[in-house]
Amino acid sequence: MRHVTASIYISFGFLFYYLSFTDGFIGPDNMEWIILLFIFVGIFYLFIDLRKFIKKSQ
Repeated sequence: MRHVTASIYISFGFLFYYLSFTDGFIGPDNMEWIILLFIFVGIFYLFIDLRKFIKKSQ
């Protein structure tokens, strides 16, 4: 189930990243940090799920 959460976080991170290049999008001043946080949390959840899967298969 963590892989679903990870994909949602990563998807929102890239959505905010692509929206930051549009002219009509006005985000907060620290938008770059929010984008990095979403992507980092998604990769972290993915790493935890992959580690759990590897331990379960052994």
